[in-house]
Amino acid sequence: MFKKIVWLGFSTKWKNAKDLEKYIKSLVDWWANEFFTGYNPEYWSSKFGFEVSPNGRFAEHEQITDFETLKLIVEEVHKYDLEIFINLNAWYYTDQTFPFIQQMVSEFIELWIDWIICWNISILEYLKDIEYKWKINISTILALYNSEAIRFFLENYKINKIILSREITLKEIESLVTEFSNTQFEVFWEWDFCRYNNWLCFAEHKYGAKDICTIVVNDLIFKKKFRPDFKEFILDNSLSNQEKVELMNDEYADIFSQLASILWKIELWFLDKEPLETELCKIINNSKNRVDLYFDAMQAVNSSRNINIIIYLRALKYLTSSQPSPLEEKELEQFDNLKKEIENSFKSGMKYLTNKTREVWWLPKLKAIELWNFYAKGDNLNLFTYLFFSKFKNIETVKFPTRGRNYTEKIKLIEWVLNEWKVDEKYLDRWMSIERAHYDLTYLFWDKLWFRDKLKNF
Repeated sequence: MFKKIVWLGFSTKWKNAKDLEKYIKSLVDWWANEFFTGYNPEYWSSKFGFEVSPNGRFAEHEQITDFETLKLIVEEVHKYDLEIFINLNAWYYTDQTFPFIQQMVSEFIELWIDWIICWNISILEYLKDIEYKWKINISTILALYNSEAIRFFLENYKINKIILSREITLKEIESLVTEFSNTQFEVFWEWDFCRYNNWLCFAEHKYGAKDICTIVVNDLIFKKKFRPDFKEFILDNSLSNQEKVELMNDEYADIFSQLASILWKIELWFLDKEPLETELCKIINNSKNRVDLYFDAMQAVNSSRNINIIIYLRALKYLTSSQPSPLEEKELEQFDNLKKEIENSFKSGMKYLTNKTREVWWLPKLKAIELWNFYAKGDNLNLFTYLFFSKFKNIETVKFPTRGRNYTEKIKLIEWVLNEWKVDEKYLDRWMSIERAHYDLTYLFWDKLWFRDKLKNF
């Protein structure tokens, strides 16, 4: 079973005050066996505030703000023979801030804080210079995506554990933890739907809309943008006016609109089908690994999402049933498998939706119940992912958010599954159609069939 980590962030003063002894005991009773926190003492906050943070947190209540509280926390955690580590993982430190970091490190040593987690090479160099004897973890913010980066840090610093970046794929995780089998790793399961390391795109992020980063829009592909070189081609006499208008065109049609348009044209008997079928094949080939090609029973049957899936399925059925087939043999097999996957998602999704609707009678109530169950009891998909991660003995910790949820029930469920090595059907509201259960999977399971094959081993 993986370690269960808890972040501690509060003050002993004002509204955030806590009975530390009682609070830490309750967390330990709830199976917490490791703690971490950030530290922003008065000598830092009085000069730099909380907007400039030494630990990547930007609100007072998200970290420890005084030495006395930090000391009490360390003492309480150590009473249970557990470890606590502290973050020094801000995006950067300057000549003005680094002396305060040095002061913090001396306090950490005084308190016998077990680990420091850092992303800044200057911090690593400083700890190396002072012959720091406690554990050092590499932060996710260092963005270690490949074996070359990991090898560099292992060869140059005394590293206890490497925390892989949030947006890394399951295939990449498998490759790295297998290659560095003697190194401890921490990985993320659920995360914040940003394709960029720790939101370094500086865009707005919302759970409901995933991210709205500049180039990641709706269906996960680049959209056409306004041309910054418009003056050049406007003055280009070799181009016709029509060509210039087309170059300036910023209209965009998603793949589902394109498929619907092509299918409609194919139905017109007087149009040449061959170029239309070629374009249809091209779109399907470019999109067949998308993770959102499945019926979603948490949305209405006539929702735009599910209507899009019906359009996609129509395109697949046309290509796999046409005689003579416009597909090569290998393509035909791939498209037919994808068609069956989507059809199965409809069957299990509609069965689930029908049964649940009969139970509660009212579709809005059904949706409300489903959302409550999702956040209160936890996402069943964690079970499958944890089973996968548990194959690798050097994955020590797996992070997933529990903010505002009954996370003790979630952790109990995951622990039971790992200990018993089975998944009871009562926990599987959506059967085992894991690809379509929630938008959490949108970025993580890019290659969905690869992950399904892995699960067959359990």
